[in-house]
Amino acid sequence: MNLSKCERCDSYKVLHPLGEDVVTVQFSANVSHPEDLYLQYNVIQAWVNALGHSKTDILMIPLVVCLFASLLATPLVLLAIFSNNNLRQETRYLLLANTLLNDLIYSILNTFIVILNAAGVGMPKVVCETLLYVLTVVYCNGILTVTATVVDTYVAVGWPLRYTSLLPHTRTIKIIICIWIISAVVPTVIYIITLGTEQHPFSTLSICILPLIFVLSILHAPLLKIYYSFTIIYFLICLILISSCYVMLYCKTKASGIWGGNSRARHTYVIHSVLFVFYFFPLLVLVAGAALQELHLVSNMTGLWISLSMTNMLMMLPKAVSPYVYALRYREITKTIRSLSMLRHVRRINPTG
Repeated sequence: MNLSKCERCDSYKVLHPLGEDVVTVQFSANVSHPEDLYLQYNVIQAWVNALGHSKTDILMIPLVVCLFASLLATPLVLLAIFSNNNLRQETRYLLLANTLLNDLIYSILNTFIVILNAAGVGMPKVVCETLLYVLTVVYCNGILTVTATVVDTYVAVGWPLRYTSLLPHTRTIKIIICIWIISAVVPTVIYIITLGTEQHPFSTLSICILPLIFVLSILHAPLLKIYYSFTIIYFLICLILISSCYVMLYCKTKASGIWGGNSRARHTYVIHSVLFVFYFFPLLVLVAGAALQELHLVSNMTGLWISLSMTNMLMMLPKAVSPYVYALRYREITKTIRSLSMLRHVRRINPTG
């Protein structure tokens, strides 16, 4: 692969070895420092290599399958929750609706970005930054909501008589709003700093990935420190909360015998634990892979393969599976979906009724 460049220009072309494809990347970075320009070339060359490699095409299959599965089930579960007045009043269903809404938005945006990257379709840098910003916020929101769901379960089991007064409908709405605010705080700071320090926000990027946005920023090192610190602290807080709640739940309920044999509680615990692992594990792998790449302990190609595997498969898997799991595990949702299907069937038979 060859790179055609100029010392003071805003763009360069990445040429594949066979000369079949040309990817032009325009950016607004400060190119007065040769090491910065070399770093930009290095990141983009590695990414184009990964996209140009025929074996990466197979990673598009699970991405599209997961999106299709999510589009089939998630809107139906959301409709069941919001069309049933009783479900709309319960904390666990409101938290579930928020989780599924985040998952749906994330799945659509992530697939959209990955397909554009694979096709080499350019977009203004500010558009890329905005898409990645929204993607980060909804992913953080999803994990925080999952954590809040575990805390809600602990409160319901620990204080069953006071549960309704502790978490009424109005307080649940406020909690969900707070979750959105907390999820957006640090990504918003990074987004504002990135927009405020760039000179040509409408320059074209053919590749929209978070590492490239950091590389093209003048404040490359500070932004990375903020991003890594936020991710690690955020991950640890959620992990500690979930682990603590599950341990305390087990301690409170082990004498009742609900964990023995093939009980429903045991099955629910196992299913939720697997889903939580798939929510958190890819984030941990992405951060570890990016850190190793920054320290030059793994190659750029390896880092990008890790990123593609996580974003196209493992990060999408729980978002595709969770609506089916919750629809089957929660009897109220199943009944509501069946009633909606029966109502639709009756209207088809008797359209004037």
